[in-house]
Amino acid sequence: MHPMGGALKRRGVSKDDLVAILEMSKLCQTLYLHLTGLASEDDAGIVAVLEDVYECVARVDPGMEVVPLLERCGWDTTAAMTLEDSLGEEDHLITLDLRSDEDAEIEEGADPGAEWGGDTSSSSSIDKTSVGGTFDRMHAGHRLLLATASAVTLARTGTDDSSPVLYIGVTGDVLLTNKRHRDLIEPYDTRANAAKLFVEKTRPRSSPVEVRCGPLDDGPPLAATVEDMKALVVSAETLCGGETLQAMRKERGFEPLKLVSVGLVKGRVGKGRGDDGKVSSTSLRADDADERERRRMRGG
Repeated sequence: MHPMGGALKRRGVSKDDLVAILEMSKLCQTLYLHLTGLASEDDAGIVAVLEDVYECVARVDPGMEVVPLLERCGWDTTAAMTLEDSLGEEDHLITLDLRSDEDAEIEEGADPGAEWGGDTSSSSSIDKTSVGGTFDRMHAGHRLLLATASAVTLARTGTDDSSPVLYIGVTGDVLLTNKRHRDLIEPYDTRANAAKLFVEKTRPRSSPVEVRCGPLDDGPPLAATVEDMKALVVSAETLCGGETLQAMRKERGFEPLKLVSVGLVKGRVGKGRGDDGKVSSTSLRADDADERERRRMRGG
């Protein structure tokens, strides 16, 4: 896994600059970031940029809804302008040109058919992707995971017009028994709808992805049982679980999945950050539990 922190800098945007932009926009309900200049990036390059973006988000407010609009997902200039024209006062769209000098030189002689990513033969075959999580109190770490899953899920080239499919496993009640502050966890439907709506925002109408949500329980997940699943997106802390699913697929005689791992998003003190420094739903619930106790002590 590549270290977080250098992808934006290499493209002329410092994290401090992005944090300043986010600070000015944090009262927005949704901030859309149109990230241009990444059309030739492979999955690893896209992940590196998204990791930097959401690290900056966590420094401002881990709960802030920031939606990346990527060229490989269909967000050309026309699509972005159409979206911007439709936004209400509570939403905002900002374009960040991340094209490097090296990219500009490559694109002068680029094949027009290769606009959707560096390794088009590989990326275009990933039309069914799986990702999972609790998705309680949607935060920067969740959005990094889901945005990455959307970015790697592309329609097959040379096939019909059916949309690619992203399967989102949302932790069900049976697996939440031992979670801290279990009584504060949002209902399943709330969490599933939040994840689905976020992913849908990452795609224009011209390039949709079909989102299918289902509960994760004590049975094997779809990534292990659906033969034509192509990819699995995991966080660094659940990578071992992904490797276990690979073994389960091998036992069934299925092809291995492409495993895409994203880094852990670090937060700032007092904003859903645990002792290990990462933003988590557990820490956000703990913050809410502390506030609930303070209100109780005040008699509120």
